[in-house]
Amino acid sequence: MDQVEQLELRRQQVSDYRSSGKTVVTWCSENNIKVSTLRYWLNKFKYEAKVDDAGQEAFIEFKQQEPAVKEIPLIVKIGAVSIELYPGFDAETLREAIAAIRSL
Repeated sequence: MDQVEQLELRRQQVSDYRSSGKTVVTWCSENNIKVSTLRYWLNKFKYEAKVDDAGQEAFIEFKQQEPAVKEIPLIVKIGAVSIELYPGFDAETLREAIAAIRSL
C-alpha cells in the first residue's frame, strides 16, 4: 500500500469513528486498531475540513471589515495560501489561521 492509499485509509477510518458515536476504546476494539494509532490520526486530521451530509466541504472563513480608506494590504503567503493583512488585524486569529494551514 503506497502513502496515498494509506492516507485515504486513515481518513476513512477517522470518518467512520467520528460518525459511529462510539468511544475511542470501543471503536478501536471493534475495528482491530490501536487506540494510540486512532488518536494520532484524529490529531493529524483535526484541522482538515469536514465533509457535511451534502458531500460539500466545509471551511473556516476569516472575515475582516473593509477598511474605510483603501489601504494596501500586507500579503502573507504560506504554500498556496495567501492571507491579506490590513492595519488593525487580530494577531491571535492570524496565529490560529497559520497553525491550521500548517497542519494540512
